[in-house]
Amino acid sequence: MSEVRLAPLPTAQADAALELLDAAFAGDPSLGWYLMRERPGFGARRRAYLQAYLAFHRENRLPILAAWRGSVLCGLSLFDLAQEACADSLQRLGRRIVDVCGAECLARLDRLLAAFDQQLPEGCARLEFLAVTPHSQGQGLGGALLQATLQAIAAAGCGAMALETGAERNLALYRRHGFELLGSADFDALRQYSLWRPTIA
Repeated sequence: MSEVRLAPLPTAQADAALELLDAAFAGDPSLGWYLMRERPGFGARRRAYLQAYLAFHRENRLPILAAWRGSVLCGLSLFDLAQEACADSLQRLGRRIVDVCGAECLARLDRLLAAFDQQLPEGCARLEFLAVTPHSQGQGLGGALLQATLQAIAAAGCGAMALETGAERNLALYRRHGFELLGSADFDALRQYSLWRPTIA
């Protein structure tokens, strides 16, 4: 198996990043809930949402750390460094989500984010997406990406990091890397967990 290389994602690989996120989050319970998996067109909504979010992430120059094996992109970490996104950019993202996914999807997403914000200590960096291609899962790549993300956050001077997940199976990975459970919130069929790592050295 070839060695994993970690580095910032080049802009030229935006299409590959979208393909990776779409495959990695096809079964994600959080996206499934707020993008209404039970309704027709879920796959198209998921892809459109991820494309809108990637554009927002790029527009605000937020970090994207990528992992390759050889020339194959196999993992991504999208995070922020506790900075506020431009208000105009957030409004554009909201309008885009309404346009491509519907107002109800945005309302559900807003509910999740509001619950997370209530539990989130001030000044935390946030892990937005940690994604590994299905064929590369179970090989330690998620842990390597998470560790590299923590190092990047520490180097930027952030003392803590938070994340949320609706996939209970992911909790063990985060706990192995020093994350603690902040709490959970229930949304119909979804239980969303909030975690943080209070010190990053």
